[in-house]
Amino acid sequence: MSLACPNPIDTRVGIAQDGFTAPDGREIVLWRWPRSEVRPTLHWAHATGFHGRLYAPLLDALASDCNVLAWDMRGHGASAGAADMATFRGWETYYQDLTAWLAAQEAPVWLAGHSIGATTSLMAAARRPDKVLGLILVEPVIMDRWQGWRLWLAKRLGQSQRFSLAAGAARRRRVFDSQATALSNYRGRGGFRTWPDEWLEAYVRHGLVPHENQVRLACSPEWESTTFAHTEHNPWPGIRRLQCPVIALAAERASTFSPAARQRLSALLPLAEVNTIAGATHFLPMERPEAVLDTVRSALRMGASRN
Repeated sequence: MSLACPNPIDTRVGIAQDGFTAPDGREIVLWRWPRSEVRPTLHWAHATGFHGRLYAPLLDALASDCNVLAWDMRGHGASAGAADMATFRGWETYYQDLTAWLAAQEAPVWLAGHSIGATTSLMAAARRPDKVLGLILVEPVIMDRWQGWRLWLAKRLGQSQRFSLAAGAARRRRVFDSQATALSNYRGRGGFRTWPDEWLEAYVRHGLVPHENQVRLACSPEWESTTFAHTEHNPWPGIRRLQCPVIALAAERASTFSPAARQRLSALLPLAEVNTIAGATHFLPMERPEAVLDTVRSALRMGASRN
């Protein structure tokens, strides 16, 4: 795949742009894979700083099993223009966006996602249980009591911007000479070091946009950093309200879903399935896509058997 030109055309077959209007009037972009009336619908929500089409290596494979949709969360990807620091209310803004989309659906759907995308999916499902067939949570951001208390205190003291993820995001390089330069810069480094090339290329292809004969990050470092600084510290009231089947995948290393949080979720939702993927990190979808594929397909089969 060549990434030499600053704005390559996405030649992928069948992925169409769609969207919806958020509660504050901002436009949120959705990407829609080919659909069939006889298949269930699955919405995929991406992680902070990413975008929906990054997950094409995974979602392309799922498109024969279900009707796949993937949003670009506000401030990210093609929805970058929806970012507004003046009205941002932390992750609650994302929750409201996805809940509004859910409310407009004629039939219930599956919600799936990675990291903040998983947490946003579960919070939307808690608010509109009538619209959700089930949840597939890949490395959700679910803190245990001690982690949540520390983050809550940091927010109260105005110190959460100093947390490593928020501080690191604020320092991200935003402009590159070309997508090829960005790809070379990212390959094998930092959080990208475990990513196969097809994932890294998908990130670069749709995560950078033209800028004065160069390219820049669609999701600004300021927006990414602010999102990290507002990380959800207490999703537990939403978790208690869940009524649909829940399957969660956690990484063995550097997980945002701690062992203590996994135990607590299992106690609150005895029917939930929680699996730890050996050797994986927080970038589980990139490192173990087959585990995610198997999980989603198994969930869809179980859902079909209940109907």
